[in-house]
Amino acid sequence: MINAVLIDDEKPALIELEFLLKKYPEISVTGMYKNPLEAIEKIEFLKPDVVFLDVNMPKLQGTDAASKILDISPDTDIIFVTAFDGYAIEAFELHALDYILKPVDTGRFDKTIERIMKKRCLIKKEDSQRLKIKCLGRFKIGWEGEEPIKWRTEKTKELFMFLITNTGRDISKEELLDRLWGEDDPDKAIKQLYNGIYYIRKTLEAYGIDRSLISIDSNYNLKLGSVYWDIRCFYEIYNDINEKGFEGIKELEALYVGDYLEGEFYHWAELEREKFSKIYEQCVIRLAEYYMEKRQFDKAEEILTRAFNKNPYAENITVLLLRLYRETGNKIHAIRHFNIYSKLIKKELGIRPDEKVKELVIL
Repeated sequence: MINAVLIDDEKPALIELEFLLKKYPEISVTGMYKNPLEAIEKIEFLKPDVVFLDVNMPKLQGTDAASKILDISPDTDIIFVTAFDGYAIEAFELHALDYILKPVDTGRFDKTIERIMKKRCLIKKEDSQRLKIKCLGRFKIGWEGEEPIKWRTEKTKELFMFLITNTGRDISKEELLDRLWGEDDPDKAIKQLYNGIYYIRKTLEAYGIDRSLISIDSNYNLKLGSVYWDIRCFYEIYNDINEKGFEGIKELEALYVGDYLEGEFYHWAELEREKFSKIYEQCVIRLAEYYMEKRQFDKAEEILTRAFNKNPYAENITVLLLRLYRETGNKIHAIRHFNIYSKLIKKELGIRPDEKVKELVIL
């Protein structure tokens, strides 16, 4: 059963909605309110699946009411009902699962109910599958065992990645426009922002992701529910590293399958990328030194080689790898690695290896 609450300051509109919903035995009307403030108080306890909400009300605008409803009941879907198409489009972009224009067209109303039914069916996926978000390595978001989400445009994907990078904090509209559309015409930029938020919500919905798993509030604050997010997992391990010790370091090294948002060259992601790269480098060095101390040279070489392939410019990794070859008397491998490293930094950075690096090749 899908529980619905109806909010409209005009009683005839409430009666009409109730009448239209009687056609659907799967939907039960659990509350009808003319006062949106009273409705919000009740919704905190009712936690309805869907709210049919008038946009233009004297005591509280529908868009503001929607924000309050989603704050106290994030799983609730909003269906805006309005006589003004302009209001409807703005509201739909910001909050709603759908909108209906007054006077209500029964054919259009049927399509709205179909959308509600479809979404409530898709929500059941989370009972048997887990949503996974990966930011280390190539960015992916999708149900476990299924193809990941395909984004409508690269800009929509970038906007989502920016929001998830800043998850848990309010972001001003000005910051978003500056960071993602800083060189664009302001009017065009704000339209692209609204379109981007709209298409993110549409994409998540079409993929079957409920708002309890991923939501974006009116302050552009992206919130994550019970999903697997490799960054959240990374921080949990890192914060307990002293307690976990060597095993924790191994877990972090294994979790770091690639740079943060690898292959996405956004200036706003550089600080995050550098931060995770440094932590990974520290883990690799500690693991390699441990294996070398235990004379487990194969494991040390494997982990150092993997780290070099991920970031060939990290001098500390090359130094430790050359130390390993020196200790094991493997001159051929030492010279080969030194030549690869030398050519790379000369070509890409225009510099030569430090003297301390050269000395490690002289066996």
